[in-house]
Amino acid sequence: MKEKFVLNTIDTIKKERILSPLEIKKLKYGLEGFYNLFTKLVVMLILAIIFNLVKELVVLIVIYSSLRLYGFGIHAKSTLQCWLSTVPVYIGGCFFIKYATISRMVVYIIFGFGFLSFLFFAPADTASRPLIHKNKRIRAKILSLLVVIIYLLLIFLIPSNWFTNAVIYALIIESLAINPLVYKLFGASFNNYKTYQKNMV
Repeated sequence: MKEKFVLNTIDTIKKERILSPLEIKKLKYGLEGFYNLFTKLVVMLILAIIFNLVKELVVLIVIYSSLRLYGFGIHAKSTLQCWLSTVPVYIGGCFFIKYATISRMVVYIIFGFGFLSFLFFAPADTASRPLIHKNKRIRAKILSLLVVIIYLLLIFLIPSNWFTNAVIYALIIESLAINPLVYKLFGASFNNYKTYQKNMV
């Protein structure tokens, strides 16, 4: 189904313009990513509707995406791995947001862990997309830390256990996604830009 969608879309675009092999490769990569994202969102939305977790799912997606926007992080090596990790993490997270109760002390400890994780490990690239530009890495680190600080301020300004749970859960997941130990656990290479730089020498 995915392959058919990608090929049909590329064929449609080819009718309008000539594509180079590199453009086709990039387009295929982007379409596959879009297809995987869209189908996962549909499945998660259906599950969220069934379990009455739509509000939790939407907020979790927004918060986690904003943390990942500059922090980046590990990617699954296959579509199956992606499904087996993403759906349980999101739906399980929705239950956590809705029902968990966390003390303020634990919240501060998690924020401390998250801030240090972003300070030392963000942005965390992948082998397929190494962050080769130093200035962009520095910019991403600063912006990712800024996002974490903004969320810390928000949980002070918004006295909601529900919102705090959403922020805390998203921060934990993203902190793990950029941790080199998690990369090692899943057999993925960390700081891939260093390997790229060595190959360029």
